[in-house]
Amino acid sequence: MTCSRRRALRLLGAAAATAATAGCLNSGSLDSYALIADELDLSSVGRPYLQPDPAAVDAATRVDFTTEAKTAYVSELFDTGSVTVRQWPLVGRDRWGTETRPRPTFLERDGTFYEVRITDERRLERERWHFGLERLDEAPPDDAAVAREPFDLSDQDERVLDAALDAVYAGHDGFLGDPEFDELQAVEFHHGLDAEASALVPSPPFEFVEYEDEFFRAVAERRTVEVPEWTYAIAEIADSRGEFTAYARDAIIERDLDEVGLSEPAAGVLDDAIAEEPRRYEEGAPPSERLDEALGALGIAEDLEPIANYEDRVDFRNVVLEYRDGVYRFDLIVSP
Repeated sequence: MTCSRRRALRLLGAAAATAATAGCLNSGSLDSYALIADELDLSSVGRPYLQPDPAAVDAATRVDFTTEAKTAYVSELFDTGSVTVRQWPLVGRDRWGTETRPRPTFLERDGTFYEVRITDERRLERERWHFGLERLDEAPPDDAAVAREPFDLSDQDERVLDAALDAVYAGHDGFLGDPEFDELQAVEFHHGLDAEASALVPSPPFEFVEYEDEFFRAVAERRTVEVPEWTYAIAEIADSRGEFTAYARDAIIERDLDEVGLSEPAAGVLDDAIAEEPRRYEEGAPPSERLDEALGALGIAEDLEPIANYEDRVDFRNVVLEYRDGVYRFDLIVSP
C-alpha cells in the first residue's frame, strides 16, 4: 500500500517531526544562542540559488497556483523584464528573526543566465474566505450531515478539502504566517481560487467530514489577511556556466571575515562553529561580548532583539561568508 504524506504524518505523529528535522538541531537540545555552520561548495552553483524550473516554485499558500498561472508570470518576466505577483516567492527567502530576507536567485533559459531581484515589495490587506477542518474526539450525531469519500466536489473544492486535511496533520507552518483560527490551520481562498464558484464557502454542504476513520468539523469564515506583493526584475548576467558561477559566487558570499579584524575571542566563536567537533557554538543568555562581536561580523547583531522579546524560537538563516580560506554558511538559532 502506498503511504501518502498525510497518512505518514498521522501515523508517525511526533516521530514525523523528528524525521523532518533529521540532521538539524531542535531547540530542546540547544542553549539560548546556538551558532551553527557548514562548509559550502560554490564551485558549481545550483539549488537553492539557481531555479531550474521557476514554475515549480510553490506559492506561499496551502493550495498552490496552477502551473499555467506561474508559467504566465515567468513569460511576462522574460518578455517585459519585470512582473508583479502576489504570494509567489520566486526570489527565495530565508528566515531572519521574526521576518524573512531574500536570497540571491538566478534563472537559466537557453544557455543564458539571469538574476532576479525584488524591486518593490508591499503588504496588502485583503478580505479572503478560509476553509478549515477541526479534528473531533467523538463521532458527530447520527443525524448530522457528514461528507465521506468520494466527496463529489468540483476539482477546485477537492484541492481545497485535500489541503485542509493536510493542514490538520502538518501543524503550524511559519512560512505561511500565523493560523487564521487560533490553532486551526485554515486554507485561504487566494486570488487564484474562485470563492464564488465554491460550495465550501460561505456555508459548506456538510457539517462534518469523515476521513480514514476520523471525524472533522468543517469551518468556513471570512477574515482580513495580509497578502505579500512583489515586483521582480530580471537582468542577464552571463552566457556561459563559468561566467555564471563566478558572478553567483560573488553575489552569494556576503563578506570576507578575514578582512574584518576579529578579536581572538570572537574568532574562537566562529572557529567552534566551523569545527568538525562540536560544529556549533552555544551560550546562555545574555550573549557575551565575544558572541556579540561575532554576530556583528556576521551581520546578525543589528537585527537581533533581546531574547525576552521572543516568545518562540527564531532563526537567522543562510549567512554565507569567507573565513579562513573557506566558504561557510552560518545559522543562528535563538531559543527563549
